Amino acid sequence: MPLLPLSPRRLLCFTLSLALTAFSFAQEEDGEWSEFDASVETVSPSAEYESPSAVSAAVENVPFRRRIMREDVTIRSKTLRLGSGKKVRLVYGIPKKAKNVPAVFVLDVETNALANASSIRSFAMTKKQQRDYLEASYLLRSPFGSNMLGNGFAVAYIVADDLETLRSARTPDWIGIFDRVRDLKAVDGNNVFLFSTREYANLSVYLTSRYNFSGFILEEPGYLLFSNKTHEDVIKKSERLSSEEIWRSTDPTREFVYEQVFSRINTPIMLIRNPDSNGYAFSEKTLISKLNQTRSYYETIEVRGIGRDLTVFGGSSETGVIDVTPKVSYYAPTVSKWVSEIIAYMRINSSVDPVALRDPSNMRSWK
Repeated sequence: MPLLPLSPRRLLCFTLSLALTAFSFAQEEDGEWSEFDASVETVSPSAEYESPSAVSAAVENVPFRRRIMREDVTIRSKTLRLGSGKKVRLVYGIPKKAKNVPAVFVLDVETNALANASSIRSFAMTKKQQRDYLEASYLLRSPFGSNMLGNGFAVAYIVADDLETLRSARTPDWIGIFDRVRDLKAVDGNNVFLFSTREYANLSVYLTSRYNFSGFILEEPGYLLFSNKTHEDVIKKSERLSSEEIWRSTDPTREFVYEQVFSRINTPIMLIRNPDSNGYAFSEKTLISKLNQTRSYYETIEVRGIGRDLTVFGGSSETGVIDVTPKVSYYAPTVSKWVSEIIAYMRINSSVDPVALRDPSNMRSWK
């Protein structure tokens, strides 16, 4: 199964443990929000600089990694205690002095990868500054986080010391976290989106069936959701098979789960698809078929070519289990198209118009 960050068995266990086990909502651990010290970032990176996880140069005049002026944003974090007793940090960035802005919650493996990176850009930081900078890195270095924030959206996500802590979060924990983002003073509570990369498809699809967002943006998974088997042989020949043959050849019980979960989703869905991917035909005859059957409100964008790749523990994307800091590689032309479409989708589906931040791309340093 290409590009799976977790083995399917772990994906299933991850999703079911989140979905079926009830615990209390995530509780505040710290009394106040911790604000990111803007002085940590003292020099703007050059126009040629990209995140170490980027593997190709940005396309001219197309957003890949948006540069952020430090005085234009407020970045804060708060420690929360999950029902499991473990702690996570809720991080968000928002345009400074903004009021009633739309927000997007992100489920992307790179949020935690960057937060736990071993290298930092300044040796003069205190321990707290190091933690704050790393936790905020997704907002400053990711093509998704930086462009969403740069285009005027509040961007939120959670990080932890390891992935096991994130896996311990249960459905009530997630709902409580989403409510905290919705209730932020500067956020318009009627305009909160969910963005998920493919490795979190099981989790994000299930959570969207339990929580109403203004829109749900999902990178097409290309594998069978909620299953404990890879079914790679079926995926490879799915172009020649009918939907009925695919269900019979994989796990017929999952067909009912698809119908049950998608029938509960009231949120508009935007699906990012790659016609060149191995799982394109498979998704067409499983995921897309069930979206149509359940009359889900969805739209798709098709961008040819891989957008992102993961190097997982053990070097195998098919059988490996993702490490706390996997290497994420981006393909700038494809991701730039993704970013443009995602921003346009959220603008269209938001009842308030976000105001984009200044773009310092032509500046050599921050004044």
